[in-house]
Amino acid sequence: MRAAIALAFAFTSLYALGSSEGDPKKFLIQLKGAASQCALTSSGEATSAFLIGRKNGTSSKKYKAALDYAYKQAETCVAEGKPMMKPLLKAEIEAHPSMRDATLEAYAKWIGYMDWLAIPRDWGEESQEKAAYEQAINRLQAEIDIQ
Repeated sequence: MRAAIALAFAFTSLYALGSSEGDPKKFLIQLKGAASQCALTSSGEATSAFLIGRKNGTSSKKYKAALDYAYKQAETCVAEGKPMMKPLLKAEIEAHPSMRDATLEAYAKWIGYMDWLAIPRDWGEESQEKAAYEQAINRLQAEIDIQ
């Protein structure tokens, strides 16, 4: 499963890197890609831990180890993803100052969503952070569409 996640993230990253220099969609794609990667990591590892708990019991050593691993993987994904976006944010604002407000809003909501993803979650679990992130992404997409 980790290989599939890594492959999906690599494809998204390569697509974004291949975008034209001034393409405002590049930043949007990178935000979405980082959030998706961490959402898949968090949910996937939480599901693995749940299945181990169902098979071996929630007080078993295997379950506790799997849950600990799920927390570490989710935290690592977020800890690695957040710093990589800072220079991209600055470059995006410099390249497209007219979209500054929408870009900053999307980035701020992305940070909140990434922090929420640092704790392993079940597949499809919804939150205010996710809803706010998706709304900000939609606003940024609308700003891009009118450029």
